[in-house]
Amino acid sequence: MSDDLSRRGVLKGVAAASTTPFLVSSAAGQVEVPDGPAGVHVAYGRDPATTLRVGWTGAPAADARLEIGEPDAPATTVSATQQPVPGKEAVAYSATVTGLDPATTYEYAAALDDRRSEPFTVSTADPKSGFSVTAVGDHGVADPNNPFQRANTDDPQRVMATAAERDPDVQLLPGDVAYANGKPSTWELYFETFESFYAETPFMTVPGNHEAEPGTGLLQYDRRLNDLMPVDDTLALEDLQHEQRWYHFDYDNTRFIGLSTTTDGCGDVGRGEEFVPIYDPRCEFGGLTYGDVQERFLEATLEDAAEDDDLTWTVVYFHGPLWTDSPDHAPRSLLRDRWGTLFDEYGVDLVLCGDNHVYERTKPIEARPDRDDYGPDSAWNWESPYGTTFVTNGTGGTSHYGFGNTAPSDYLARRSNRYFGVTELDIDDERIRVEYVTSETDDDGEQLVADAFEIRKADEATDSGVPKPEQIDRYDGPVTEALVVEGTRTDDGSVFTAGQPNQIDLTFEATEAVRIRDRIPAAWDAVAGDTERTEPGPGDTKWVYFDMDATESGSVTYFAEVPGGIDSSDRYTFGPFQAYDPSAEEWLTVPGTTGEATVVGIDTGAL
Repeated sequence: MSDDLSRRGVLKGVAAASTTPFLVSSAAGQVEVPDGPAGVHVAYGRDPATTLRVGWTGAPAADARLEIGEPDAPATTVSATQQPVPGKEAVAYSATVTGLDPATTYEYAAALDDRRSEPFTVSTADPKSGFSVTAVGDHGVADPNNPFQRANTDDPQRVMATAAERDPDVQLLPGDVAYANGKPSTWELYFETFESFYAETPFMTVPGNHEAEPGTGLLQYDRRLNDLMPVDDTLALEDLQHEQRWYHFDYDNTRFIGLSTTTDGCGDVGRGEEFVPIYDPRCEFGGLTYGDVQERFLEATLEDAAEDDDLTWTVVYFHGPLWTDSPDHAPRSLLRDRWGTLFDEYGVDLVLCGDNHVYERTKPIEARPDRDDYGPDSAWNWESPYGTTFVTNGTGGTSHYGFGNTAPSDYLARRSNRYFGVTELDIDDERIRVEYVTSETDDDGEQLVADAFEIRKADEATDSGVPKPEQIDRYDGPVTEALVVEGTRTDDGSVFTAGQPNQIDLTFEATEAVRIRDRIPAAWDAVAGDTERTEPGPGDTKWVYFDMDATESGSVTYFAEVPGGIDSSDRYTFGPFQAYDPSAEEWLTVPGTTGEATVVGIDTGAL
């Protein structure tokens, strides 16, 4: 062990924690911030062979520390920094350990005063043996005490158990981590649920839109996760009054670059803007936007990787996809034009995204040399064997989204909204082997692999001199494995007074026979028409079910009665409605079927 870990301290009774089960009882949703360390998770520093960063939460403590050392050898004590986070005097702790030996297993425990966590083991990177990575976005955890939760099943646990079974060296999560949506205890529940995996497998993240929480913005994400990432602010400007949430680290022969498509609150909060473009001038400080500064970092980091003979591969990950068929979150066309051209120039091999709750793999995509002579989409070429591969995987367990077109776009090699699962990367000097490993099992009891391909380096080089990536398809199934449902919603109007009925007409066409249900505000009552029953929905909503058989196309009509009283004055959201996918045994969101109604809380019948 290096001299940096020669200080006194001993870890006793250390045993490796299990990495397979993630079981949460119904009482777990009532989790409180404990006095001792909880939700321990580990990340890599800039050099994964020599640096680890460990985080946890707990009550305030006078002595917060990390105890770490090799088995049966003296250990070191590292002081932890502490930052308050919202929720019952909770404190986020982080400790950085440098000077570690490569390819070495360490035992460690987090401590707050006289209270210590369970002991865990974690290994530094081995720079010579090849390595594996698992990645998935849009994860979450079922929290029965959070009415705004997105996950109400054990699917997130099954997905992360699938990742744990692959025994990766790194776990990536490109945004939408806990889906706490403003409830601090959901963050606590999330990290306690997955502690056995995250404490022993370095967990690297970037923020998604759901990390921007009402009232506190990205504070929970920053203190619990971003503080552990190897962020280097030397390329940022002091005038940029935002937390930096982009970074890179080099594992063996691969440069990983994490980027942020989520800004701080610089939009129109009164209008409830969820996505503020990172190049929005409202986010400008010192003459540069949030996007400008991040783009400078990206280009400098790609250029540095191109000049480093020890690096073969470049993998980039962020939340919002540049290429996607799912209309729930449209492709980021501005980022496609700005970041995509950099990816092409510097031969980026693979880009991993989330945001849309589907799995999609593009064909290799490169910019046309004369792209300025084309329109925005045709400026890109996906008929060449060379170019960057873009994978969208938001199947972390919260739900599945629909696709907006029956046939997949020409640029896609594969798409599915049938499964939850992780993207697995197996990396060595010759190739990156990529598989979409689902949480389902095949007839032999093995994890079902729903996509497979490789990336190799071609003899042809980019303008920057980097060998172009070449994609080799290893999947022999259909291009699309998806239920596609298109639908429309029609309302009587947009402004109502108390007691009025709103006639709602829903029409749909599907590639398979489905049943549908609609989501309406809980204050409204579904009456008459094709309504069969109502059931409580997520948050302040209810589901409306209809008297109908499964069919590939059809329509339903029902009436929703406006709530009464002056206090009911508000703007209400209806939908989107959902279709039941019998193959996946899941309700699938039908894109483009959201409507709004404004209520003026005057009961005209009383006049």
